[in-house]
Amino acid sequence: MLSLAKSTLPLFSPQTSLSGKRFVARARPTVTHKNARISTKRQVVQMGMACVVGGDFLVEGEVEPSKVAEHLSSGKYKSWLCLNDVADGKTKCPKTLVELAGVNFTSIPFYPANFQDRELYEKILETVDQMEKPAVIQCNTAARASAVLLVHLARKHELDHKNAMLLGASLSLKCTSPEAPLPVKAWVKAALEDWENGGVIFRQLMDTSGSSTYTYLLADKRTKEALLIDPVLEMVDRDLAVIDRLGLDLKYCLNTHCHADHITGSGEIKKRVEGVKSVIAKASEAKADMLVEHGDTISLGSKVALSVRAVPGHTAGCVAYVTEMMGGGVFTGDALLIGGCGRTDFQGGSADALFESVHSQIFSLPDNYKVYPAHDYKGHMASTVGVEKATNPRLTKSKEEFKELMDGLNLPYPKKIDVAAPANLNCGAFDVPT
Repeated sequence: MLSLAKSTLPLFSPQTSLSGKRFVARARPTVTHKNARISTKRQVVQMGMACVVGGDFLVEGEVEPSKVAEHLSSGKYKSWLCLNDVADGKTKCPKTLVELAGVNFTSIPFYPANFQDRELYEKILETVDQMEKPAVIQCNTAARASAVLLVHLARKHELDHKNAMLLGASLSLKCTSPEAPLPVKAWVKAALEDWENGGVIFRQLMDTSGSSTYTYLLADKRTKEALLIDPVLEMVDRDLAVIDRLGLDLKYCLNTHCHADHITGSGEIKKRVEGVKSVIAKASEAKADMLVEHGDTISLGSKVALSVRAVPGHTAGCVAYVTEMMGGGVFTGDALLIGGCGRTDFQGGSADALFESVHSQIFSLPDNYKVYPAHDYKGHMASTVGVEKATNPRLTKSKEEFKELMDGLNLPYPKKIDVAAPANLNCGAFDVPT
């Protein structure tokens, strides 16, 4: 269900906080492994690299043919998942022996180099979930195999990272041991945090055509409804390819403000994807299907919800989009950058207003909330409210010092401003259906 609803966030109130009442998404309940009814906890047998877990799984490292034959001789195991590259010619592959025994064999190479590939590890976890049990999960040292099993169990029983690690230690899984490789431990944490996002698909996409703009994709995993924040005209093909690959249904294109350094992709996307609505602040005086104001909420499905906060200063019509998803975050546009902020010398900008906006509407959020800016020119992807509040070299100054600094920048105008600003006032130079 799509909705645009009003909330009652006061403008420029330092006490403003998110109570969660305006958001549909709910946090997962924390379940400790002591209370969860996990049958695997009752039976753990450690044998060198191998670990038998609850009769359902055998976690194994690289094994000699004789050991493979021993595992298979009982006729117990129904499936075998190998996380090694069986085609590299270097890894001992049990494929032939496993298949001769009539056991289903699957190979999905999974190494630190592709730990960031969400589609790959979701495929692996889906395979583990659907494998006929009892099953063997195998890699070179049992570290990656045990990590995959732990994430599978944690998701199945809705455990957060802390409780998952306690469970893994109680099961003697190698990925929780002190000597486990750091990339493996980091992947377990990242995979569980991704799950704890509460059914949200999230992608951060960089404009490689010149403006260093970040475009953000958010979607509800169940309904597949999606939105983009700050799409760029030159990157529309890339954005739509990602959306198509993920099987998503794009509903909204949101802009944080009327940009001066690039043309928004909203208009082009509206031409190519039926039913997409463009969104921008009413105060920007730009055309769009939906003109939002401070306190509005934009929702997708049952998981994605963004609360609109007016943050004028970079331009008169800037907004930030705040969410409780993914542990809490704020899409700040150009109002707040990582270690900086947007300029204030055109499009109705005001150093005084920007200082007030950031301090009252962004720095008033919880310190752990992630900061997702519209740009970064040094390769940084995100920060936190707490870090920026404590270390941002511009916004840790007094208001008078900040105003003096911003008034003295004397920056050249953006190269594309004469084309981008007029086009963005008209939804990327394309007519908006009425």
